[in-house]
Amino acid sequence: MSKVIMLVGGSRSGKSAYAEQIAARLAAQEGQEVYYLATATIWDDEFAQRVKSHQERRPASWHTVEEPRNIDEVLLGYREQPGIYLLDGIGTWVANLMYYDNYPDFSWDLAREKEFFLKVRSLIDSWAAIKGTVILVADEVGLAIVPENEQGRIFRDLNGQTNQYLAQQADELYLLTCGIPLQLK
Repeated sequence: MSKVIMLVGGSRSGKSAYAEQIAARLAAQEGQEVYYLATATIWDDEFAQRVKSHQERRPASWHTVEEPRNIDEVLLGYREQPGIYLLDGIGTWVANLMYYDNYPDFSWDLAREKEFFLKVRSLIDSWAAIKGTVILVADEVGLAIVPENEQGRIFRDLNGQTNQYLAQQADELYLLTCGIPLQLK
């Protein structure tokens, strides 16, 4: 059974850096390997630079697994390997699931939504099968203005609901703002 720590915050709130600090501390205390589960898919030069800066600040000893959608399957693949599993991030994962087989002619309906939340449930279920600690990095997008287009509103709602489900199951929950963590749970 794993321990789950969730960090949520806005853009550039310091959540990834804080997650990396937790992972490094736990790895040293527990003598376990760190597996960095990256959900990002690079779509432009600016985002490529963001990914590069994340890569450069991680220790070379950490294992990076790039998987945009099937994080549940990745975790299940490590069920016999105790470790620290840092998943960065939930918001990108939500977008990847939302647009998988659904671009450029985007459509959304109840069947797609049901399939989406089955994947969220599968991620939660995969935690029970592994040993160690899962650290989730999640974007808080619901505090901003209402997006002007339908896809933006769908993403905001899916991301918010996903964060709620994950937070309910997490053992610890932190809100990051201005680089300062506030423990909520």
